[in-house]
Amino acid sequence: MPQDRVQARATTLLNAFTRLPAQAAHARRTEARRLLASPDTYHALLQAATTRDVRSTAFDIARMSVEDRIGDTWTHGAEAWLELFQASWSESARFCTALAWTARQAGNSALLHLTPEHVLRTTGMPVTTRTRLHLYAVTLRYDFRCQSLQGLFERHPSPLKELDPFSRSLYAFALLGQSDPAGLDFISPLLDESSEDPKVAHALLHGLWLGDDLPQQPERILDLVARPVFAAQMDAIALFRKASALRRLHRHDEALTALDNARECLPLDADASIHVDLTRERALITGARDQATG
Repeated sequence: MPQDRVQARATTLLNAFTRLPAQAAHARRTEARRLLASPDTYHALLQAATTRDVRSTAFDIARMSVEDRIGDTWTHGAEAWLELFQASWSESARFCTALAWTARQAGNSALLHLTPEHVLRTTGMPVTTRTRLHLYAVTLRYDFRCQSLQGLFERHPSPLKELDPFSRSLYAFALLGQSDPAGLDFISPLLDESSEDPKVAHALLHGLWLGDDLPQQPERILDLVARPVFAAQMDAIALFRKASALRRLHRHDEALTALDNARECLPLDADASIHVDLTRERALITGARDQATG
């Protein structure tokens, strides 16, 4: 097949993927596999990555390519794609959080393929160095290994202030998750600096939720959930954290409403563990309400 026809076919498949709604997870994955099996796919994705309107689509397809090989040494694929696209820190944050969660659920955590020595070693390739840090650090966050996460950043050869906002939000998560009030000082500056990047906001919210003895913890959670990054649209995880905060403030009916809203806006392909968390939180809320009224 002539080269121009190969390129045209790849572009056609890319356009077909772009038209699929975000909630059509199965159809999007099927279309991505068709595209990845097509000759000259890489040229089409590289071209897409240079076009603002479809750049995020190129990242979605690249992520699915890595997910299809999640049983292997998948971190190399993640590094290669992000280096190829010269990903920004926010694009890396979005890419790496999704992959790290998928790999962890599949039993092939990034921690099985990367070591602190890998992560702390400078490669001369800034995007790859940052990718390793994001993959490793966000996996520590998902495992609630706050001490290890704090130690990783304190050993990092670059000063904390020189790291990207998402990396610093993971350090803040480590402090907040250990109920260290020093983590509170990071919240507003990081939200402002990152223009309320969703991944930065979620890392901070996760840390606030995890800490046990932070001053005014539930009020701070409600303040963060009310920020534009979450208030602009329904977010199941943010609403789940909100319900927990409302329960601690004994606002049980509002907590149940937030939890019901969280269930309604869960993605259709949401992990089963999220449903378990929502069910557990509902039991805590109704138990607390019954005790208060009994």
